[in-house]
Amino acid sequence: MKLPFRTTINFALAIGFSLIVLSIAASYSTINFLVQAAQQETQARETIILLERLVSQFKTAESLQRRYLLIPTDKDLAAYRQAGERARVALLDLRSAAALNIGNQELMPLLGPIGRRMELMDQVVSVRQQSGLAAATALIDSDANRQLHEEIDGLVSRVKTDEAGTLERFREKARQNAQTVKVWILMGGLLSLSVLAWAVWLIIRAQAKRKLVEARLSDSEALSRAVTESMAEGVVTATQDGTIVNANRAARKLFGYSLESMLDRKVTMLLPARYQMGFTAFYSALADRRPGFKESDTQVMGQRSDGVEFPVNVSFGDVEIGGRRLFTAIIRDVTDSKRIAQALRDSEAQLRQVTDTVPALIAYLDKNQRFQFHNKAYKEAFGLSHEQIHNKTMLEIIGPEAYARAREHVLEVLAGYAVRYEREQVLASGEVREYVLNYFPRYGEGEDEDKVIGFYAMGSDVTELKRIDRMKSEFVSTVSHELRTPLTSIRGSLGLVWGGVAGPLPEKAKELVGIAKSNCERLIRLINDILDSEKIESGKMRFEMQTLELASLMAQALTANEGFAAQHHVKTVLIEPGAPVRVSADSDRLIQVVTNLLSNAIKFSPPEGVVPVVLQRRPGWVRVEISDKGPGIPEEFRKRIFQKFSQADSSDTRQKGGTGLGLNISKAIIERMGGSIGFTTESQVGTTFYFELPEWKEAPPVTAPMGLYAVARPRVLVCEDDPDIAQLIGMMLDKSGFDADMAHTAAQARDYLKMESYAAMTVDVKLPDANGMDLIRELRQVGRTRNLPVVVLSVTSSEDQLGQGHEDLAISGWLDKPINELRLLQVLKNAIKTGKALQS
Repeated sequence: MKLPFRTTINFALAIGFSLIVLSIAASYSTINFLVQAAQQETQARETIILLERLVSQFKTAESLQRRYLLIPTDKDLAAYRQAGERARVALLDLRSAAALNIGNQELMPLLGPIGRRMELMDQVVSVRQQSGLAAATALIDSDANRQLHEEIDGLVSRVKTDEAGTLERFREKARQNAQTVKVWILMGGLLSLSVLAWAVWLIIRAQAKRKLVEARLSDSEALSRAVTESMAEGVVTATQDGTIVNANRAARKLFGYSLESMLDRKVTMLLPARYQMGFTAFYSALADRRPGFKESDTQVMGQRSDGVEFPVNVSFGDVEIGGRRLFTAIIRDVTDSKRIAQALRDSEAQLRQVTDTVPALIAYLDKNQRFQFHNKAYKEAFGLSHEQIHNKTMLEIIGPEAYARAREHVLEVLAGYAVRYEREQVLASGEVREYVLNYFPRYGEGEDEDKVIGFYAMGSDVTELKRIDRMKSEFVSTVSHELRTPLTSIRGSLGLVWGGVAGPLPEKAKELVGIAKSNCERLIRLINDILDSEKIESGKMRFEMQTLELASLMAQALTANEGFAAQHHVKTVLIEPGAPVRVSADSDRLIQVVTNLLSNAIKFSPPEGVVPVVLQRRPGWVRVEISDKGPGIPEEFRKRIFQKFSQADSSDTRQKGGTGLGLNISKAIIERMGGSIGFTTESQVGTTFYFELPEWKEAPPVTAPMGLYAVARPRVLVCEDDPDIAQLIGMMLDKSGFDADMAHTAAQARDYLKMESYAAMTVDVKLPDANGMDLIRELRQVGRTRNLPVVVLSVTSSEDQLGQGHEDLAISGWLDKPINELRLLQVLKNAIKTGKALQS
């Protein structure tokens, strides 16, 4: 808390006075102690002098006694008695000093022995007078006299030592107290001077601060005027009765007046006449508002000096200057804002009219999944009003069941990805409709430029299209199957007749039968192509995958097409590498692809041409190229060459034959077998179609699992068809403290699981002899492996995870290839730690 200046000065003076009083009191106490110490020192000195005088008189008496004992004369006896009398006087003085508690406490024990000794000395003198020298000597040499002598000497020495120590202590204490007095006096003086200096400094500082505040107030006033003048909004200041006292540059420009023409005039001059009375009442009411009030965004009409009216937004407040309350009005011209707002409303109305006519669900939702825009189709589909949809969440509008299916797609679009998916929706009428939903992310601006702030949604009702498509598929399938039965009989009959079973035919009749037979075969191929296309679209085409030696399969396909090549006077040639090349594929479907490509190459090759079929090995892949020397593929046709019923020219159908389904079917078959298909072409030079399939590598033989270390480590079964990838996973696991066994087929995995117990297992979805998901489903039905933690590894694991029918497999984790080592180890450790399979 900051004290007022006057209080601070008084406080400083009080502290200074207190310090002076404290110094005086401390000095007085110390001097008083020094006086007492000096008195005690004097008394100690007197005690020592009395003791020394007693000892001196006592020694003199002893000396005179000895002289008398040796030569007993009256003179010596009188001298002895005189010395003894003086010793007794000294003893009495010393006893008086001891009685006053002055001096050493050893004085009292000393007085008794000295008194007894003097009595003994008188007794010795008496014995000398009565019994002679011998008796007196015996008494002097007695043990009692000797002990008494030694006791007196010891006590005298100790008293002298104690008194000398006491005297020295008094002196030292006196010196210390004198030093303390000096320090107190010095500190008191310094503190007093410091307080005085502090008080002077405060006074000087207060004066400087006052000048600074005055300067700042002056600068602040100038700054305030400058800021007000530079504001883009108009600022008008008026008294409580509405008299203008100031207007900034923006206000003068806004209303078209000079400052002189505005000062001392009523503020109502800035409004049209029809509003002035109402504004006067409003302005008068401001005087009743509390000081510091704010009145924001009041919409009124202003009037310029030329009489032109315009809309303004006014914010009112008050200030107190020089004890006078003034009102300020911040005025902003909103003509452009109103025009823009109206344009936006018109634009929104136009947009709503457009979107309301579109027969699709169109909406915009913010990042909290709340509807901020929707078209009429939403209201009709869900039977809700605009207010019932606007600002409501997606969950509230479409319902929990539909939202559960849409949630992951919503999260995906909010992560910044465009989304397309299909969903069934129950409408307000109870009808179930099928929609194709498209979500597009919307990014923010400025600081939110890289953030998704919402998404656009468009749902197209494809219920009718789906129904028509199903009708078409059923019709095609029904018609195709119904045609195959009679065509089979026709083809067989024509073949028998053309072969001469009914007897030799005339040449012209045989030629006609041959034409009928050829066109029957062509019609059968067309029907088969249509059925295959339908199977591919419906996902019903089955593949029997097996390991194939590709060169022999190509030779078989070339042999089957020799007759067709001979009809067009074209030769086919197989070019293969020296070493065997194997792939995992469906032999019948692969021959179907090769036959399609061969027939196209033969049809478009010039007579006497050669169609080479080149078999190549590439790292991890096998490539088959089939080339012709035909006219090439037109530029405009190349982008749609693999589409259904696509042909470069309608005349091709008549000239070359074909349905336009062959390449579409071939592409679907190759991709289903894990490969790819494409072409290269050059006008008037020729075309090369090629397809690539993963090369099959021989899996190592199954051996009994053996640990790499003597100590027990978690053992993981790696079921991976690619030996290189399996070895890589094994190295990752070994480095992190796991043992690993490698199985390259589902059959090998089953054998391993029969021989060994595993802590966890990784499974590739696409195995050569089985589908990985089917293998996992099989393991869940066996008690030994029902709770085995399984991690799925696949190039398309994210897509596999979204597939149907996997909920009961209790998969511990899904990982995409290429494999993230840290993620793999984390998922495995978590799965092993739980001790059982986790629900995916």
